[in-house]
Amino acid sequence: MITIGRMAEKYGVLPHVVEQNATTYDFMITDVLAAYDSYQMAKTKAKGTAPDPNAYKINQDQLQTILQKGKQNK
Repeated sequence: MITIGRMAEKYGVLPHVVEQNATTYDFMITDVLAAYDSYQMAKTKAKGTAPDPNAYKINQDQLQTILQKGKQNK
């Protein structure tokens, strides 16, 4: 239930939409990401440093580059 709620929150949909449309793979990826985030937080806490808030941010130019590479590979 928590996973469905978090996925719905992240994608801006109601939980029943996630429940009806998500696959087992979607749930597995969400679980792995949550475990990795917990690991990173624990590692950061052990070092005594704050997490980098920009670690996952990608600017629009980077997104355009990724999109173009994807289109070229088809």
